[in-house]
Amino acid sequence: MGLLQLADKELWNKINLQHQTKGGVYKIIAFQNGQRIPIHRFLGSDETGVLYIGKATSYLERVIHLKTSISPDYSGSAHICGRRYRSNPNISSQFPYEILYLELNESNQP
Repeated sequence: MGLLQLADKELWNKINLQHQTKGGVYKIIAFQNGQRIPIHRFLGSDETGVLYIGKATSYLERVIHLKTSISPDYSGSAHICGRRYRSNPNISSQFPYEILYLELNESNQP
């Protein structure tokens, strides 16, 4: 499966179409101008653009919490990644909501 933009208003429908109530591993990726944005880490640069890795028994339920915790249109706080994103202006300014994408990898044992 390709990347899904977190800000996409059709995100729920796209996840439901492809995964229904299934889950697995999900990654938040920084993606802009057709390319993943390298993330500078302590021991070097991560060229895959991965900002966060999580797991879900149901993508629909977990990604709803993620989206409402990060989106400027909502005030949710049920996801730790969203709480960290909102509480640190350096993160949210470096990685605006519009460039955040999801990569979903189905698994029964994430």
